[in-house]
Amino acid sequence: MSLKHDADVIVAGAGPAGATAAIRLARAGMRVLIVERFALPRQKPCGGGISTRVLCRFPFLRDALRRITSLEISDLYLEGPSGDIFRTRANGPAVILIRRIEFDYLLVSLAIEAGAQVLAPAPVAQVRQDAEQVTLTLRDGRTVSAPIVIAADGVNSVIARRLGLNPGWPPGHLAIDMMEETPIDLLQAAEPETLSVFYGYRGAHGYAYVFPKRGHVNVGIGYVLSYFKETIDEAPYDLQRRFVSDLRSRGMMDGESQRDYFTPFLIPIGGPLRRTAEGRVLLAGDAGGFVNGFSAEGIYYAMVTGDLAAGTILDARGVPAAVCRTYERSWRREIGTELRDSVFIQHYLFHSAERMDRVVRGAKTHPEFSRLLIDYAQGQLSYSAVRRRILWHFPRLLPRLAWVALRPKPASIA
Repeated sequence: MSLKHDADVIVAGAGPAGATAAIRLARAGMRVLIVERFALPRQKPCGGGISTRVLCRFPFLRDALRRITSLEISDLYLEGPSGDIFRTRANGPAVILIRRIEFDYLLVSLAIEAGAQVLAPAPVAQVRQDAEQVTLTLRDGRTVSAPIVIAADGVNSVIARRLGLNPGWPPGHLAIDMMEETPIDLLQAAEPETLSVFYGYRGAHGYAYVFPKRGHVNVGIGYVLSYFKETIDEAPYDLQRRFVSDLRSRGMMDGESQRDYFTPFLIPIGGPLRRTAEGRVLLAGDAGGFVNGFSAEGIYYAMVTGDLAAGTILDARGVPAAVCRTYERSWRREIGTELRDSVFIQHYLFHSAERMDRVVRGAKTHPEFSRLLIDYAQGQLSYSAVRRRILWHFPRLLPRLAWVALRPKPASIA
């Protein structure tokens, strides 16, 4: 059965990538249909941290964020595997902490207010495209069609797989993040205004974090998936409970871990797919692998790629044959270098606990390094400018990263 929606564009997925695309398209007067797998609002497992440069890139968020609970963070705590600690306070907020159930629905609401329609719950099962349109078949057999589709349907994108754009993530291209988002009356950070990251927690290829929020706290552990499968012999929740217990014994947490709020999830950390567009379909957000390979931040890049996909469609005034090339050129120009470098940095630093310790010690002995990264997170410096200055200050870093980029890679991360 075909559902009649006179849409110019279908956006598959109502996360930050899809909703941002829908906002821009609907505000430009296009007929947009958002097709979302789950009923809205829906929870999305995620740390929920966004660098404040998002406010420079998307100025409309400054007013919109007042509609939800969010927390701007200036105090940062970094801990290395050997226990070295680096603390800093930024001159102004560096990170915004949000709950995804609120943030995602905020963006969808903005798209609806601009004129977009939403079909949910509506999980996609199949996709086909021809010279005129793309047709999505939903799991219940219904179909929806439009001249173009922005696929923002997550790390396990059905559309990317059905079109052959993603035959499956190699284990080395995924991280498993084990996280709980728990009300603060049950679990609370001892420093509710500080974002804490623990590099190399119980193994070189991992990290842990505490993200305090208004009314909730996010506590989690992440590992490169291949390392987790080969090395970690604890079940995900047992590991999570141990981490919270460790924090409590150190006076950094109050309360107990709550299994009801615990959700493991996967993050693509191997960089964007080789092809992020095919015919009349553009991939955005996690579906295309647009996540920082070192920090695992994905929300900012999801919004950027959703916006760029929408901009490509608007500039094309239709769907010319070059739309895919134009989209890929646009994201490579804006975020391609930093995403590529983030994977090199991940491979280099996660190789050993000693290297992670050097980062924390280096941040203490070279305060100009941390200031550069904060300026970047706040949108005061572009990535290219930060990159040039870091390589000027630390010239030996370039050959080390080049070695990581050029060395033969194991099959798990090829």
